[in-house]
Amino acid sequence: MVYPHTFRTEHSETRTTSSTYGDFYHKTKEVRISIQPNLLKILRALDGNRRQFIENLREMVKIPSVSGSLKYVDEVQRCIDLVINWLVKLGVRYQPFNIGRYKLEGKENKRPSVILASLGENFKKKTVCVYAHLDVNLPDLEQWKTDPFDLTEVDLRLYGSGVASGKGTLMSWFNLIYAFQEANVDIPVNIKFIIESLHYYDSDGLEEFISKQRIHFLSNVDYYIVCDSEWLVEKTPCLVYGSVGRLRLTCKMERNESAESDMKEDMAKIFGELCSERGEILVQNFHDLVKQITPDEEHIYESIKFDVADIRDNLPEHQKSWDKVKLLMNFWRLPSIAVEDTEECTCEKNDKSKIKRNFTVKIVQNQIVDVAIKQITKHIKKTCQKLDIKHKVDIEVVSTSRPWMEDILSVNYFAARRALIQIYRQDPNMIREDCDMKVVTMLSVLTERCVLVLPLGDNHINAGRSNENIRRANYYDGMKVLGAYLFQIAELADRENSHEL
Repeated sequence: MVYPHTFRTEHSETRTTSSTYGDFYHKTKEVRISIQPNLLKILRALDGNRRQFIENLREMVKIPSVSGSLKYVDEVQRCIDLVINWLVKLGVRYQPFNIGRYKLEGKENKRPSVILASLGENFKKKTVCVYAHLDVNLPDLEQWKTDPFDLTEVDLRLYGSGVASGKGTLMSWFNLIYAFQEANVDIPVNIKFIIESLHYYDSDGLEEFISKQRIHFLSNVDYYIVCDSEWLVEKTPCLVYGSVGRLRLTCKMERNESAESDMKEDMAKIFGELCSERGEILVQNFHDLVKQITPDEEHIYESIKFDVADIRDNLPEHQKSWDKVKLLMNFWRLPSIAVEDTEECTCEKNDKSKIKRNFTVKIVQNQIVDVAIKQITKHIKKTCQKLDIKHKVDIEVVSTSRPWMEDILSVNYFAARRALIQIYRQDPNMIREDCDMKVVTMLSVLTERCVLVLPLGDNHINAGRSNENIRRANYYDGMKVLGAYLFQIAELADRENSHEL
């Protein structure tokens, strides 16, 4: 069966917003983006294999490839073997790499192999590298309304662990390659894959491995794509071009027997000087490196299709009157602190002389991890002196991640935007993430290439969580977007080489 948008022509019109990209937008504004003849063949091939594509996803979902658990080590390997079978079937060159050993539940184990794969070696073509993962989180069966390892359709949504993240997106790529082969259409770019199985175990060992591959397997990669995250609203696709960084810290306090003050009260005083009740950071000069907001950037936020009324009831009282731009910038653009309750010692000794308080600092573009930690530590030490706190206070760094940011005017993002217009007939929301994206940041820093984050599912997918799902229509259309993206990359690269962009 062929679906309506397959027949779109150069006369098809799309909805756009002239303010989205500032002055550059007016130069590149195109309200008509035709479906190329070869892309039309791919769309028809994809539509003709819909039932088979569901079964392909079902086969992968049924393997409980849970990372971080000895119980499922063999299942993770079984999923790797299934992917290798797919690569062989599609004629994709591959090599599994041993990336060392790690401790799992107190025992030393071999890490699951990372698969590097490639399709096409035409030096005249651009090379796109896809990141994907095979592992899933351990499901809480009491929270799931279906069997997480049995693909189940409910109200036009496909439920199963991994359907909206690693497994689902990788299978979308495999289905797309199959469609190219069935339609006898040449793939317009070279494709490479990085496929890991420890995504939910902090991608253990991957950074060191990728660093070594920069001068080998990844040396000729032009663009990276990660199909992660989700849409901001249900009916408008989006592209993610940035994420915050996070500093997870612990303030530890140990009783000084000569001190008369209560430790919990002193802890509360310290944090009263660190941040306001609204999470605003009170550290001197902390905002100095934050990039200045420009009118063009405000236009991007203004053009985002999002209704604050949809979430207003869930907002803190002081945020309920905020408009869309202020609220979204607070989520994605401005530093803040989230503080947990003070905890007493929970060790066997039940040591009442020690307490701690965990807190998370959100940092944004241009802020530097080490600088931010020094500023916070220095501020807390000054606070202790100022308030004459005699108990011993230390700051422990639990984990850190850097903010990530890409240029939405780059070829990689412009190609994805045009692809979304072709398939969904509307300009995508350009959004950021209010969480850290470790793998994306790692790829960006290590390779110094543009990393595109292209979500394929709406804002109800619960990726990596209980009741993970994806709309059946988004599963199908996601493959079409990926196909259109490859054609757009090839065309825009040609135009860039001829100085038409």
